[in-house]
Amino acid sequence: MTIGSVVETASLILVVLFCWLGVLGMWRMKEPMQALHYLSLPATAGVTLLTIAVLMAQGAGQAFWKSLLIALILFASNSVVTHATARAFRARKLGHWEPIDGDPMEMADEEKNA
Repeated sequence: MTIGSVVETASLILVVLFCWLGVLGMWRMKEPMQALHYLSLPATAGVTLLTIAVLMAQGAGQAFWKSLLIALILFASNSVVTHATARAFRARKLGHWEPIDGDPMEMADEEKNA
């Protein structure tokens, strides 16, 4: 067994572990805003490790460059999509997305600062 195959296998095992931890974390959270935090582990660390596994298995060929491009796109869009999803949850819950005086979420922030 070569070092490359050991790194590939370990990377794939960690990808599966990170994805399962993300699923379990999302499942355990009561609020959708809390569950969003658990998406970052598979979307960042999982994709990085998957790209490393492809590099170890295929070398620096076409499959690696495609997986690297996908990883970079996910890194760039992850925070934007998470923010848009959180804003959509807020709009659905409150009926608007702008902060207005007297909103339940705004009052919770004021109580923290007091």
